[in-house]
Amino acid sequence: MIPYATALPDAPAARRLRIALLLGVSAALLAAPAVARQVAQTPAPTSPNAYEMDDEAYEVDALTVTASRQQPGSVIGDIPPELQLTPRDIRAYGVSTVAELITALEPQTSSARGGAAGGRPVILVNGGRISSFREVRDIPTEAIARVDILPEEVALKYGYRADQKVINLVLRRRFRATTLEAGARLPTQSGGGDTVDVRLNQLRIQRDNRFMVDAKVSDQSELYETERDLAQPRSDAAFRSLIPRQTTWELNSVFSRPIKDGVSGTVNASLEGSDSTSWLGLNTLATGPLRRQSESLTGHVGGGMIGAIKGWKWSVTGNAERGKNDSTTERVISGVAYRDISNAISTSADVQGDLSGTLFRIPAGAVSSTITGGFETVRLESDSVRAGAARSGELSRDTGSAKLNLDLPLTSVRNDVLPGLGNLSLNLNLAADRLSDFGTLTTLGYGANWSPIEKLRVIASVTRDQGAPSLQQIGDPEQLTPGVQVYDFRRGETAVISRLTGGNRALREEEGRVIKLGLSLKPFDKTNLTLTTNYTNSRTDDLISSFPTATSQIEEAFPERFVRDATGRLVQIDARPINFDRRQTDELRTGFTFRKAFGPQPQPGRFRQRQAQAQAGAPAAGQPGPTPGPASATSEPPPPPGVDGAPPATTPTRPQGGERGPSGFGPGGFGGGGRGFGGGGPPGAGTFQIGLYHTVKFTDEIVIRPGLPTLDLLDGAALGSGGGTPKNQIDLQGNVSRNGLGAGFNARWQEDTVVRGSGGVGAQDLSFSSLTKVNLRLFADLGAQPALRGKPFFRGARISASVDNLFDARQTVRSPDGATPITYQEDYLDPRGRVMRVSFRKLF
Repeated sequence: MIPYATALPDAPAARRLRIALLLGVSAALLAAPAVARQVAQTPAPTSPNAYEMDDEAYEVDALTVTASRQQPGSVIGDIPPELQLTPRDIRAYGVSTVAELITALEPQTSSARGGAAGGRPVILVNGGRISSFREVRDIPTEAIARVDILPEEVALKYGYRADQKVINLVLRRRFRATTLEAGARLPTQSGGGDTVDVRLNQLRIQRDNRFMVDAKVSDQSELYETERDLAQPRSDAAFRSLIPRQTTWELNSVFSRPIKDGVSGTVNASLEGSDSTSWLGLNTLATGPLRRQSESLTGHVGGGMIGAIKGWKWSVTGNAERGKNDSTTERVISGVAYRDISNAISTSADVQGDLSGTLFRIPAGAVSSTITGGFETVRLESDSVRAGAARSGELSRDTGSAKLNLDLPLTSVRNDVLPGLGNLSLNLNLAADRLSDFGTLTTLGYGANWSPIEKLRVIASVTRDQGAPSLQQIGDPEQLTPGVQVYDFRRGETAVISRLTGGNRALREEEGRVIKLGLSLKPFDKTNLTLTTNYTNSRTDDLISSFPTATSQIEEAFPERFVRDATGRLVQIDARPINFDRRQTDELRTGFTFRKAFGPQPQPGRFRQRQAQAQAGAPAAGQPGPTPGPASATSEPPPPPGVDGAPPATTPTRPQGGERGPSGFGPGGFGGGGRGFGGGGPPGAGTFQIGLYHTVKFTDEIVIRPGLPTLDLLDGAALGSGGGTPKNQIDLQGNVSRNGLGAGFNARWQEDTVVRGSGGVGAQDLSFSSLTKVNLRLFADLGAQPALRGKPFFRGARISASVDNLFDARQTVRSPDGATPITYQEDYLDPRGRVMRVSFRKLF
């Protein structure tokens, strides 16, 4: 038995983390000028892969893809984007980083092929692979020239599985800014749960040269049960937290530059840490609460190289990561105190290379191929002490993989091969993964890409694949959490139990089959309207799943997972992952996206005219020139310092001709041609966007084991605590911006569901209401406002206010008598409710 301390000392983890963060930020910022000078002094690449971009080309209302001219930074192949965003479109979302933008684009990027929640999109930069999402997640959105959103089939051309949509980020040629942002998230209900965060970012881009360092720290206060209006509160509610106290910090850096002969390389390093404390109830043997304290620290190094040889593009990426997670949990069992310990160390490394190009040409076009090979090694070490009994484990997995993707054109309008049929191509993809602990797993996919007319595209595909459980699903250390409230469907009452979590070494691999038919239509030439519809049918055998809601049917299927006392009361649930026999789903997702620019539009050639004026010695925006008259409400605001062509806050004398400015970033120091915050536009220019998507589930069934009843998640069964699968879901998103002011919203409605508690004395059904959540965001670019123009501090400054769950909507759960079970009270399901966030952001 582990000796017990009456109260865990407040470990100095948070203090150590903050000190480490400050040291890391200091070192990074001290090194930043030297690295930035190296970036600035690196000559521009002369390889055929380098491309030039006039930033003004991305300020037009509609970006079109034609067969005769491919846009800079486009992806491999002939599948056009489902949606493209210009800098003005991006600015209308009012978000600060790539990570926030990806979240905002969730309605457009969700994929049914990645499971119930869809796979996270694949991220590319300038049409090329990256080693990991860490490379781009912290990039300010002002540095983005274009965003392409593409269907899942494009992922195959980069060696990924076809269960994720693709987002291609095209960065500006030149960008330099230091960004500081601070914000606070506050629930509108009284009590705790507040979060304060601060971020500091420095980014410099000079064509293919890129340097970034980003640091972020956030602190979340705890929220106790006594701070919410709970019915029948527990006697020790003052010693139970609904939200833990948590401190997190992140330090991330990226350095990318051309190496030699058209080869570019990128190095990424990051360090992340967190510590949290939860209160689990009253310690009956000593004053104070029972606590769970958790700490984590993860270090990551990644990188890659890209290039081309004899018309074939190649890339190599690699990552190495080590993470450590420690937790201690206090418990009292039969008057005896224990401190359970859980420690886990995960170490992983991977390398992957891919080669893509044209194998040969046939009359209809080029037969192209992507060949991918890789190796990954993962090691998980864990040990735990539960109720005085020690356990330890060690798992490792080595995986070798090979993938082949082929695209074969059959008809072509451009090449005059059966032009009456439009453009038609076939795809075949094969993959094999050799796992040291599961043997060989294979993937076979095939499909067709057909565009009978320019405005219409149809994509059909079939994929069969096998997947192994992760090492975490197999080998996570066991952890028993006391005092967990669950609803006992068999007895029709709320039970207070101990929940066992961790890995399950008995898990088997799963095998899936996905059929998809997708259609994309752009019916008008001058109206930016895109209609999409996707039908997906999937079946997964031996489905790997987290343990579902403990209904009577689940207890009958897995009786060994439930422990009841002599009176029949539920006291413990083993919630480790399981295999179901199979799952079958059918769904149809249909929607549209409409975008409209209004007001004065940028004129083509404006960027080059200003360049010519600068080279001729004429004053440019922000430079000394004729004394202007009084600013009017319609005069164009100057761009913020450092943003893609803007002058510094203290304007130096402009060099003549091609002479480098003081920073080495071209004439005036920065180059580019920015027009306001994030590349604005003429005064009065604005944009409006709206997207609406409807998802209907026709089938969602699970067979637990052969011979047992089928679970219908659309009618009576459930996997999670939020009820069954909604048959219908609607996502609505819209935003508008003009003259530095913007507003955006997104809303999601889900249909009501029911969970049946058939079986057992007192068993009851539970009904889960429909739920509509609306999030609102408002922002103002202060430097663009008439009252603040001409004041240097406000150039590049933005203030934002957002409200998550604007109407404080909560899902209500009712038993047949209209009562709400204790564990399903609104404040248990959603302790925060409506949350406001206010932030200030400044680009220097």
